[in-house]
Amino acid sequence: MSIVLVKTVLSIILLLVVGVILWKKEYFLQFFSKKKPSVLLAVGWLLFRLLPFMAVYLLAGFAPTSDVNGFWDEGSKASLGQVVYRDFWSPYSPLYAYYLGLWLKFWYDPRMIVLMMTVMDALALWVSWYFYRSRLSNADFLFKALLYYLLPGSLVLCVVGAQEDVWMWLFVALAYLLRQRTGRVEVYALVLALGLLLTKAILVLIFVPLFLLEKEKIRFVITMSVVGAASLAILYPLVGWEFTQPLDEAKTLRAPNIPSVLNPWFFDQIGVGEKLWNWIGLVVSVGIGTWTAWRWRNADFSLMLSRTWIALYATMMIVQQSAYSNYIFLFLIPLVFFVVNWQDTKQVVLLLVFNLLCVVHPSYWWRLDMPKYLTPSDIWASPAFLLDYAMQVAIIVLTGYFVWLAAKGRRGAAQVV
Repeated sequence: MSIVLVKTVLSIILLLVVGVILWKKEYFLQFFSKKKPSVLLAVGWLLFRLLPFMAVYLLAGFAPTSDVNGFWDEGSKASLGQVVYRDFWSPYSPLYAYYLGLWLKFWYDPRMIVLMMTVMDALALWVSWYFYRSRLSNADFLFKALLYYLLPGSLVLCVVGAQEDVWMWLFVALAYLLRQRTGRVEVYALVLALGLLLTKAILVLIFVPLFLLEKEKIRFVITMSVVGAASLAILYPLVGWEFTQPLDEAKTLRAPNIPSVLNPWFFDQIGVGEKLWNWIGLVVSVGIGTWTAWRWRNADFSLMLSRTWIALYATMMIVQQSAYSNYIFLFLIPLVFFVVNWQDTKQVVLLLVFNLLCVVHPSYWWRLDMPKYLTPSDIWASPAFLLDYAMQVAIIVLTGYFVWLAAKGRRGAAQVV
């Protein structure tokens, strides 16, 4: 349980630091009002990503664990020229392993993957500055960036967990910015397609609401189709139907999710693990995301996308049985910058608790040997199981709360700090 204890202690320390920063909010806002975001974002990466990386992996000598081992397997084999899906298994999009492999050319070590994740996180935050700057002042953005850097849902999951989910936000925000700069929907579609090829299949879910609101639908679809056809023409001769390996992830039963919490109360009779739940999760998450996009269709794109993104992917986190709470890293940037009202004590406290639970629970659940509760008696069979189940319920309730905030919030400007 050592990693659980480490994540818990580190998360609590970070939340206390966040509390101090919120207490001294006016000082930081005044300080940030005179600074350039690009410079301070770089300083933030040095202080809150590079230094923790060095402390954990170079000074303390900890070895990367968890998902990094899988990433290392993929990236090292890709760097040697092996073919994804044919020579090694991958739950990610076809270019993901090769992108990892490029970084390993500079330092052939699993720790390079973690370092690369911190760089990608910094890029996502930097792109977010350009994405949000028409609606947030320098001081507001930098204050929220500081909070983001320090929240456990970003710092721990990035530096300790080496999660890549924030990449998806990076590509969608970047696609919009390049469209604004070039005025071409083809560029927008190409970057979205590249993001899909480099990250996860679930990125395609956001394409549904984006397509609904797209005014140049034909050019958008043609561009995406050309990229898709070219990718298929390359992949199929090499690997056959093995390129569908990422779809196998939907068969993996994880927690917490609504089916896992309901299952014991129905005495294992709701078909947990069946494909039906995957389809239900898909319809519900895309449906809520699409409804949110339509509701906010007349708002600024940055506001609409932020709320739609949270509504879709936070919902997916608790309705899709293969998802787990690490996915907070997927939607934490828009949650911090555009949805949470940092003047509302209740929202802030709930966000901090949400971060703590989402960071600690996956490791705790995994080290309990991924329990599946079949009857109510299984829940209180031991204090450890009861705590696990209580955390699952709390994560689901809090996720629902933030989805509600995103989807039903007031139509107006971004929340001020």
